[in-house]
Amino acid sequence: MTPIPPVIAAAVGDRFRMIEWLALAIVFYVLALYVFGGQPQLQTLCWKLGNLTVASFMGYWLDRTVFYDTRPDAITSPIYHIRRAIVMAAAMIAVATGL
Repeated sequence: MTPIPPVIAAAVGDRFRMIEWLALAIVFYVLALYVFGGQPQLQTLCWKLGNLTVASFMGYWLDRTVFYDTRPDAITSPIYHIRRAIVMAAAMIAVATGL
């Protein structure tokens, strides 16, 4: 059996970044639909938290897709971290105002 090339392994591992946030959104949606079915205030709160969590996930991937050549890490300028935060916040605000 041949080993997986490092480039393919990195690409597959890269697809699962921020997967925890997507799992958290699924938890919020399950809470809204099944646990808090009889309580409309809690159901609405969980549904909106799920929407915002998905928006943050999509904002992260939007930043990674549009600015693929400049990724923030420990040695880059802090402006890249601020850029990613602004893109994620814009996606979250867009979803929040659309509700």
